[in-house]
Amino acid sequence: MAKRTLVSGLIAGGILVLLFLLSHFLINNGMDAKMWEIGEIIGYSSMVIALSLVFFGIRAYRDKTLGGKITFTKALLLGVSISSVASIIFGIYVYLLFTVISPGLSGKMIEVYREKIRKSGETQQVIQQQLAQFEVESIMWNNPLFQALFMVVTVMLIGILISIISAAILKRK
Repeated sequence: MAKRTLVSGLIAGGILVLLFLLSHFLINNGMDAKMWEIGEIIGYSSMVIALSLVFFGIRAYRDKTLGGKITFTKALLLGVSISSVASIIFGIYVYLLFTVISPGLSGKMIEVYREKIRKSGETQQVIQQQLAQFEVESIMWNNPLFQALFMVVTVMLIGILISIISAAILKRK
């Protein structure tokens, strides 16, 4: 099971990094609120696509190693393990993204969100409240370690959901 976890997790993490790196270089040049929203859609879609390897990893382990039988619990454990490897790889990438690849990205992101709040169409009072709240939160977003940990948790949560669905579909006694 460890080999299947590592292989599937490394492939899922690699796909995730590749898709995010590609979208980063395509979208980063035209960084505005609309492009950022498109980037978020691409990002979450990339997570689901990469984590589809959870399903295929469980199925391969069930069919090739366990002779076509796997319990829900074992399938879930394998799926969560694969997701963990992919999450850690992606967390390392995100840390490197904000510290080495594109160190000014946090500032650009924060400015995009500020502008989005300013152009929200809300009353001036609501905009001021939202900007004040955002200024408090932006301290965290300027921290590459926080960014990396946030993305590890995000990928892990999506991975757990996909693991539950995959385990329910693939279980066989």
